[in-house]
Amino acid sequence: MASLYEDRKVILGIIGTSVVSWNIFVKLRELLKKYTKTTPEWVPVGRIKSLHLYPIKSCKGKEVFQYRCTPLGPVYGEYFDRHFLVVNSEGKFYTARTKPNMVLVETVIENGIVTVSYPEKGSAQFKIDEVKAKKDLRSGYLHVNLRTDGYDCGDSVAEFFSNVLDEPGTRVIMYDSGLFTERTCKTEEGWWNNPVPKRIDDTAYADLAPYMITTQASLNDLNSKLSQNVSSINFRPCIVVDDCAAWDEDKWLDLRIGDVEMQCFKPCTRCILTTVDPESGTKDKDMQPLKKLREFRLGPGKLREEFGESPIFGVNAGLVKPGYIDVGQTVWAKYKPSAF
Repeated sequence: MASLYEDRKVILGIIGTSVVSWNIFVKLRELLKKYTKTTPEWVPVGRIKSLHLYPIKSCKGKEVFQYRCTPLGPVYGEYFDRHFLVVNSEGKFYTARTKPNMVLVETVIENGIVTVSYPEKGSAQFKIDEVKAKKDLRSGYLHVNLRTDGYDCGDSVAEFFSNVLDEPGTRVIMYDSGLFTERTCKTEEGWWNNPVPKRIDDTAYADLAPYMITTQASLNDLNSKLSQNVSSINFRPCIVVDDCAAWDEDKWLDLRIGDVEMQCFKPCTRCILTTVDPESGTKDKDMQPLKKLREFRLGPGKLREEFGESPIFGVNAGLVKPGYIDVGQTVWAKYKPSAF
């Protein structure tokens, strides 16, 4: 009898273990199915049409064939994206929103010497090493009065911009790593209709994100609705992607270009700067393309509550894996579950 009792215990134990094991197996299978179903795949979505960076915020950009992607934004040789800022005597930044002729100021950087020039206004120079050595610290105040410090670039370039902008007391400051900033970008849930990646990104003097990406197809669709075409430069992108569907960028989650990986975390909302003609430095009298974008590119649902009357064109992105990217490279993306 004792032997039979022991055998029953063993049998029941085996059955119990089998039930537990089966339940674990079922749970694992469900998790595996769920993971497989919701994890997006890399899909080729287009190719890089052009690459841009803007040494001085709101001034003329530079189009290049290749650049290095860093956490703070693109770098091409001695050119760093938006590492210089024009401010008034109190540190408040000047922008082409209110000073549209800034987009005509050209910047050349060679052998550590920065040269700025403007049609019929001459030029000015300063040396980056001298600015860093002097360490004349000033505070710059950008959107919503958030502060990012920089080193003053000297009297010559200050006088140049005072003349160009017709604003006495203008100064130029240069970003350097380790300086104080209040402008660290932390993502917020309200920025998309889908879960927003949790990220923390810094920039020099860019508005929000280290990278802003637009597509040629979306620009073409917008231009088809305008009486006069605008260019990608109206939107001041870092990367323009071609050979994809219009507004495809609304759905991008992660991007891969060669060895570089990025993460899209917020649609780019647009303001009056888009109405500034990059060739003439004047605002469009009919407020285009901003007016047209407001007709069909305002975010729906909670995005309308978040962004108000600011229409969406392009996508903000931060860096996951650094490296070099070139014009013509294939862009791969992982898609969000749904678009706007």
